[in-house]
Amino acid sequence: MNEQDYIERLKKENQLLQDKLDKINKGKQKKRKFRWWLLKKSSTPIFGGRLKKSINSAITEYKEYKTVSVDTVSDVSSSVIWRITRIGLFAFMVAVIPAAVLVFQTKLLMNQNKFIENQNSLVEADRRSSLVFVMDNVLGDLNEELKYKGVNSKNNISKTLEARIVSLSRAMKPYQYIEDGKLTNKKTSSERGQLLYSLINSDIGNQSLGDIFVDGDFEYSDLNEVTLGRGVFLKYARLNFSNLENSNMPAADLGNSELRNANMSKVNLSEANLKRARLMNCNLRNGELAGADLTNANLSGADLSGADFSGAILWGAKLIDANLSDIVLDNAIVDKQDWISYIDSLGLEGADDIEDKYRVKKQGKQQFILVPKK
Repeated sequence: MNEQDYIERLKKENQLLQDKLDKINKGKQKKRKFRWWLLKKSSTPIFGGRLKKSINSAITEYKEYKTVSVDTVSDVSSSVIWRITRIGLFAFMVAVIPAAVLVFQTKLLMNQNKFIENQNSLVEADRRSSLVFVMDNVLGDLNEELKYKGVNSKNNISKTLEARIVSLSRAMKPYQYIEDGKLTNKKTSSERGQLLYSLINSDIGNQSLGDIFVDGDFEYSDLNEVTLGRGVFLKYARLNFSNLENSNMPAADLGNSELRNANMSKVNLSEANLKRARLMNCNLRNGELAGADLTNANLSGADLSGADFSGAILWGAKLIDANLSDIVLDNAIVDKQDWISYIDSLGLEGADDIEDKYRVKKQGKQQFILVPKK
């Protein structure tokens, strides 16, 4: 290759390199122009036309006079504040609107869940009510069995029938129902109340009743304003959370029964046997318990305000956190000389009034009664 050809080849290679370099430069310029165009287009929505115009005026004025006037600075400042306010308002709206939609959706969901819960409760109530037909059959069989009992049978029924009654009591679970257009807050079982009332008035022997109460479940029974009669046998009965308000059952045998959280306001339990009964947190407000035997009964947390315990036996009764406001304790029997001081030390509501009204009088060996102060 001669020198001339070599020079020509170098020129061609140089031209190729120059073309590539020009192409790269053109690409860079194109990207630069696009970025500048994008910046110009985006600056208006970001900074706003007013702020952009005031900044341009300030730059132009500085280039021309090498200084910026007070009016121009004020215009730029006011534009900045105005723009920040608008952006803040926009951001606030962007944040609040989804939150409001979310709150609205949550409220709709809660209403829907409440509707479903009410619907389920109504279905449950309908299902429980259908057990009344089963109860009718069981009580019919009970009547037939008692009809042919012998004189010395003491009216105790067969274990098979006892088991059917126990199963029925357990199946009659409590439920909520619609009252005055609203779902009740508390669960109850009027069917259990009906079953219990029927059993008590069917002349079943105490042995069979005791077996049924031991294994059966009568919690949440509705016995509001029901008269069960004198001396009814309810020993070992589980009546927790039941409604016995204004019910009448003097001299009832409720020994070892469970009445936790039961509503027994204005109940008549005069001369009743409540030995070792569990009455924690029950409502006995204004109840009639004159002459009742509450030996070793647990009345912790019970509301006894306004109740009449005249002549009642409170030997070993637990009264922790009980409300004794306006309670009547004339001739009530207690187990210790310092009983009044003892309940005062527990900090019970109404204990101060008891100390002002009564004194302890010894009567017999290890027996004390509360007598009114003269």
